Amino acid sequence: MQNRDTAAALTYHESTKLAYINLTNKPPLYKSYSGLPVIPLPEDFPSPETPALEAIGTYEASGGPEPTLTTLTQLLYHCAGVTRVGHFRVAGEVHFRAAASAGGLYPVETYVVCRDIEGLEAGIYHFGPDTFQLTQLRQGDYRGHLASAAGGDQRIATCPLSVIFTMVFWRSSWKYRSRGYRYCFWDNGTVASNLLAGAGASGLPARVVNSFIDQQVDHLLGIDGAGEAATCIVSLGGSAGDSPVATSSSALEAIDGISLISAPGEIDYPDIRETHAATLLSSDHEVAGCQGGLGHSTPAPQSPFIPFPEPTQDSPVSATLGQTIRERGSTRRFDHQSIPFTSLAAMLRQSRQGVPSDFLVNQGDSLLDLYLIVNAVEDVPTGAYFCSYEDGGLYQLKEGEFRHEAGHLGFEQALPHDASAVAFFMADLGKILERYGNRGYRAAQLEAGIVGGKLYLAAHSLGLGASGLTFYDDEVTDFFSPHAEGKSAMFVVPLGVTATVNRVRPFRSRIAMTLDAQSRGASRNQS
Repeated sequence: MQNRDTAAALTYHESTKLAYINLTNKPPLYKSYSGLPVIPLPEDFPSPETPALEAIGTYEASGGPEPTLTTLTQLLYHCAGVTRVGHFRVAGEVHFRAAASAGGLYPVETYVVCRDIEGLEAGIYHFGPDTFQLTQLRQGDYRGHLASAAGGDQRIATCPLSVIFTMVFWRSSWKYRSRGYRYCFWDNGTVASNLLAGAGASGLPARVVNSFIDQQVDHLLGIDGAGEAATCIVSLGGSAGDSPVATSSSALEAIDGISLISAPGEIDYPDIRETHAATLLSSDHEVAGCQGGLGHSTPAPQSPFIPFPEPTQDSPVSATLGQTIRERGSTRRFDHQSIPFTSLAAMLRQSRQGVPSDFLVNQGDSLLDLYLIVNAVEDVPTGAYFCSYEDGGLYQLKEGEFRHEAGHLGFEQALPHDASAVAFFMADLGKILERYGNRGYRAAQLEAGIVGGKLYLAAHSLGLGASGLTFYDDEVTDFFSPHAEGKSAMFVVPLGVTATVNRVRPFRSRIAMTLDAQSRGASRNQS
């Protein structure tokens, strides 16, 4: 009878059909609400004048000014706003955003929880980048509810405001399928890196919170936790004199109004749904277990060492943070020009000053290790390197010309082949998962996105280009082994001089051509 159960063949056939991208079920780029109060944001907010390199290197300001609606507007615009609109013959209207996003899909949604601040009453709000307004979801001070969901976090309970980022997973999986779950956290990281830099430029303390009871935060925002789910909280500002806000014992009512985040034809990817479910926290005990550091330290290899050059009067000059964000755009093609070692060192130093967070204890702590392929950096031989922040320089793992290897590892793209240097963020997931459980996976991906986002800003502030890439996972590990043995690639960022014609060029590495040729040969194990 099994042969007559024809559903199996039809199901397989449907699930293995090949197609490029189905434009008819593309999800909307923006979440929309109806039936709720809206607050237009001021158009005359200032641009951050702090040099971008300084802003991204700010770890935690102390004290800081009292935030206002103007301060909040500046922060929201420079982390998630629409910076310009372009019109193209094939693509039509394209919205460029403040932070980079894989495929320009922008799965991040932004919410604010605040007490009364100048120009805005206490409440929970959703930021609409397209309408440039806040939609009021709840009226009143809910900082105590949010702090309770984060294990009684006193910073959240006393700070003037917190920003919550959520992910609409379908926006990314529409193009990238199951792998899109990773990209969501990269995108969350790049938006968070802009917010942290903006907070640093404003003198506001900021801290990333990865550990919270998911269902409570999702319910607070009125989202389902499946199609859209909270992924991190960023507390902003310092109010040491404020008493913690008590959590109301009354049950939260449902949010009025109607929201729209999807479109007909959404496809379910069980890998995403099941993996996200495995990362959820449901108790204060689980939240506490995901806080605190890993004590991560990677021994330096026994190999030649090149120290970072000391900053001098001739060191690169950074553009302001506001100018950098407004003019930023992902590089589509790199020139083969060399960049100064002083520029590379400045980008690496400032992007790794530390991510203030609940999963890292001290400034400079990280879940990540950084490896590099250097193609064209002045005073640095071409080759593969391990970056040691503790020792302040690069350890050479192997010397040689590795442009084709870089292009192959970067998913057969010209960008890493042509770039001056390619940064590979890697993590020991075994140790991370043992310490934090599955929530550690989100932390590692989020930190990679944040540090990668800082590299984006650093590169553009120096007049250089950057882009984020996917990669061949195990081959990246193999390439940098034995030093990288047991580690997993998290994110890849090529850096260099943007080509005059900034358009993608076709590319095929020698490695891929060799592998294709070998695949057509007879099996070596054939008897």
